Amino acid sequence: MVALLGGGAGVYFLQPDLLPEFIRPKDPARDKQAKKQTEEKKHEPEIGADLEVFVVNLVGSGPARYFRTSLSLGVKTEKEKEVVKESSGPIRDAVITYLSERTVDELLDPQGKPKMRAALRKQINAALEKPIVTNVYFKEFLIQ
Repeated sequence: MVALLGGGAGVYFLQPDLLPEFIRPKDPARDKQAKKQTEEKKHEPEIGADLEVFVVNLVGSGPARYFRTSLSLGVKTEKEKEVVKESSGPIRDAVITYLSERTVDELLDPQGKPKMRAALRKQINAALEKPIVTNVYFKEFLIQ
């Protein structure tokens, strides 16, 4: 019995990597390294692919209202940036179609911009037929 406990203690202190995760002793250096790797994954570098200005008529009764915006798309590589540039026609069509269906109230709603960013990202990735756009940024936002 003593030999078994001694062997277990030896593994615990000398070879903790052989133990299941929930039994292993805490190693502050390893925890810091794992945390740093997790943070690096969260903050992957992003390349901006700027699009030309969009001007659309907004939906609604009353006098005609216009929305002018310029967007920058976040992609991961230069190759994906080139794909965005080469597909500017389908991207512009998707963006104009989506934005021209919006109302002034939707655009002025404080929670509206994050929803629009997510919806535009989805529409643009659908137009590209691949999920390469990770973020959509408004560079200009004007309602007239």
